[in-house]
Amino acid sequence: MADMNRRRFFQIAGATAGFAALSGSIDRAAAIPAHRASGTIKDVEHIVVLMQENRSFDHYFGALKGVRGFGDPRPVTLPSGKSVWHQADAAGKETLPFHPTADDLGMQFLQGLNHDWAGGHQAYNDGRYDRWIPAKTPTTMAYLTRDDIPFHYALADRFTVCDAYHCSFIGATDPNRYYLWSGHTGNDGTGGGPVLGNEEKGYGWTTYPERLEEAGISWKIYQDIGDGLDGPGGWGWIDDAYRGNYGDNSLLYFDTYRNAQPGNPLYDKARTGTNVAADDDYFDGIAADVKNGKLPQISWVAAPEAFTEHSNFPSNYGAWYIARLLDALTSDPEVWSRTALFITY
Repeated sequence: MADMNRRRFFQIAGATAGFAALSGSIDRAAAIPAHRASGTIKDVEHIVVLMQENRSFDHYFGALKGVRGFGDPRPVTLPSGKSVWHQADAAGKETLPFHPTADDLGMQFLQGLNHDWAGGHQAYNDGRYDRWIPAKTPTTMAYLTRDDIPFHYALADRFTVCDAYHCSFIGATDPNRYYLWSGHTGNDGTGGGPVLGNEEKGYGWTTYPERLEEAGISWKIYQDIGDGLDGPGGWGWIDDAYRGNYGDNSLLYFDTYRNAQPGNPLYDKARTGTNVAADDDYFDGIAADVKNGKLPQISWVAAPEAFTEHSNFPSNYGAWYIARLLDALTSDPEVWSRTALFITY
């Protein structure tokens, strides 16, 4: 199924225009009325979270109408008195937000920028926000438009878009994902923290799934196992960008999950998944749970590298993945009517 997934994907991935066809997934999702028994949050029975990689709000949606993007009437003011959009290099040359001239930007493999602790804090500059160019090069000011990423804009048009989303931690992937799964990165110095980078040494503070398990709330991680969700298998991070989880199931960097054995809920719900190399489809697991009425109350999805929207892969590869996830969730309208899907970066 690995080759079949790739063939199906590349049939629609020849150009950005092909991604307009994915809007059918959005149409189906939007056409299903939300379950409204009480008119409160209690009507939501399933929460699904997909965290993608390294795309800021302004990079994707700065040009979207109706949000606090490039048209923000109250942008941050720099020490120079100019708006935060006027970022200067060491010589004082300014770069404003710009749309690159390359064709089909949604299918381009764009330059990845520094996003570690040191680079992020250099750009932040103690709250002055005026060192983005020296820290990350002028490419940090590049943005995409509706023509580049039509699926993402269609999602924003039909559903809710949050125009003030930011990383939890000014730094690398793993600490931000520790916030996703625990609200913490060892800041108090316990459990192996504080974690500032992607060391993945094995940590010991309590995670949200452990708390959910203790409270009797169902949960699960949906992912592909790659070469194995263990140390020898790289915890799902492998060279094949179309398999595995890109190491983005950061629960597997906690000792309680690493040491868990089959039969332990932490193993069964966080260290299992599809096996694309053995003929599974990426979404077999979640589609089966939707069909059989077994979608947990809380779910997280970790995509293979090629579909994470990390800048070393095109944004529209991620669009395809999100559309397929929507198709799985909407395959049972009753389940979807009681589900909230959050897509964050």
